[in-house]
Formats: sequence, C-alpha cells, structure tokens
Amino acid sequence: MAGMRWMLVAAGVLLALWGLPAAAAPNVVAEEFQVEAKDDGILLHIRNKHPEDYYDAKPGRTVLFVHGATFPGAATFDLALDGTSWMDFLARRGYDVYALDIRGYGKSTRPPEMNGAAEAHGPAVDGMVALRDVSKAVDFVLSRRGVERLVLVGWSWGATLAGRYASEASNRVERLVLYAPQWLRDDVAAADAPKLGAWRAVKLDGLRERWLREVPEKERRDLIPQGWMTAWLAALGTRAEDGALKVPNGAVADTLASWAAGKPWWNPERVSAPTLVVQGEWDMETPPAMGLSVFARLTGAPVRRYVMIGEATHTLLLEKNRHHLFRAVHGFLEESFAP
Repeated sequence: MAGMRWMLVAAGVLLALWGLPAAAAPNVVAEEFQVEAKDDGILLHIRNKHPEDYYDAKPGRTVLFVHGATFPGAATFDLALDGTSWMDFLARRGYDVYALDIRGYGKSTRPPEMNGAAEAHGPAVDGMVALRDVSKAVDFVLSRRGVERLVLVGWSWGATLAGRYASEASNRVERLVLYAPQWLRDDVAAADAPKLGAWRAVKLDGLRERWLREVPEKERRDLIPQGWMTAWLAALGTRAEDGALKVPNGAVADTLASWAAGKPWWNPERVSAPTLVVQGEWDMETPPAMGLSVFARLTGAPVRRYVMIGEATHTLLLEKNRHHLFRAVHGFLEESFAP
C-alpha cells in the first residue's frame, strides 16, 4: 500500500446474529485503521466490519458510510443497540462495511486550527476538505479489496459529500444511498448568522430534548427505546471534553454560503449510479421536501428511488424504526436492476 500508512488496531469478534437463521450466522470481524490523509499530518480513522470468511470482494457488497456534520461515523454507524449496529446488520449479510471519521471528528486527527480558541481561525473542515477525506477513504477501501467501485451511503452532510463524490467520480461508485440529504433552505439567513469560529462545542446534555423537539408529544416516550440514548452518549462521550463534542464549523459555513443562499453545493443531475433517497417522516433538519428535491434532480441515474419511513426523525438510525431503514437500504443493494 504505497503512500499509505495503516495500522490494524483491533481484530475479529463473534457477534450474535439478528434476523437470520442460526445456521447462517457468520463470524463477523471488526478492524480499525489509521490511514494517512491526502494532507500531511492528518490520519483518518476507518472502522471495518466484515464476515470472517470474506474472500470474494464485490463492488455491490463493499460499502462506505459517510457521517454528518456533528457526529462521527464509527460511534454512530457501529453503535450496537439491541445487539446490532447498522454495520453489523450488513456484515452479517455478507457485506464488507466501512465507516469513516472525517478529520476533526471521532478518532481522526484534528486539524491544527481546532487546537486553539475557536475564534482564532475561520471555520475548519469545509466540504472541499472533507471531500478529500472521502476520496482517500474510497481509495483505501478499493485498494485493500482490489475492486474498482463501491457503495456510498451518506447521512445528512455525509449525503452531500457522497452525492458530490458520486457526481465527480462515477467510475468508482456502484450504488449511492442518500439518507436525509441536504438541499436548498430558507429557514437560515446568512446575513443574520453570527461569525463562525473554527469549531463549536456541542453539549451532550440536553441532546435528547433537541432530538425530539418536533416529534408529536404522544410519540416522544417510545421513539427512543430505553437505554439507547445512554448507549449513544457513552459512545460519543469517549471524545467529549467537559461534556461537549468539539466539532468543526466548516459544514455550517457551507450551509450558509450555499444551501441558505440558493446555491446548490453539488449537482444530482450528474450522478450516473443507481440511487436511493431515504428519509424520516418527522425529519426537521432535512425535511422530506429536501429529499424530494434531490430525487427529482437525479435525472442521470439509471434507477432512482425515494423511500419515506414513518414515525422517524433525522436520527432514524438510532430510533425504534431503525430496522425499516436498514431493510430499505439492504433491499436496494440486493436488487438486480437488469432489464
């Protein structure tokens, strides 16, 4: 792996199987890598789950998850709730699954401007910088497995990054999944926004209340099963300082400069891979209208599909109906689109 430094820091574990016959239960291996970014001094954390007996790598079964603007990839996509994470769900069905932490998030290196006072620098890790990390992660996975394409799954800001990458590197994307994608919005005014520093502190205390603020009152108690929020906060807390995550502000700056200014940051029309858009009914961060706008513009995709999941918010992957999301994506990946 010339020009690439990687370190295996964890090895395989046998996981209990969810939703498959006992005879089909595979050994699932977990691995973690630190990969040199395209910029000096930055290491990218990439987590992998795959069946122990994984010898026949295929583009349609090689998946890379890209996280949103606040929470890191590994601590979200590989959070085992009721014994199963999204990565587990796919790995147990024969997929080779990866989750990237973009620089400044999770276990990846923080850029230098995040080490001092927030106001000392402008917003860190904007979309173009993050796109370099996505590109590097794709390079790493393709090189490791000897395949030419993979499946990209992006959540929120991660859907923006995955969509733009797919629109510019179509020969490397087998299928594209846009979960809760961003699009133009008129509820944020750039002129009224405060000056952004390099980073912001996202307090974990009160996260549940912010999460449920737009959910109908009678549904709030059951949306997040007991113990799940505690598990997620524990996973995030390993990277928290004084009860808060230090998060780059580049994605916020991009929102103000593009989405809030009527300027799309990427062109869905240029995507040429089969694409699934999936959203939750109660998503107030990226409402269903945004996903439908993206879907309508996927005119170059040979197959495009839109799925709305009921009783679900922007953070559906951590809610009671999460397996509806998992099954919708899995079904899309399994389907043959041959005429």
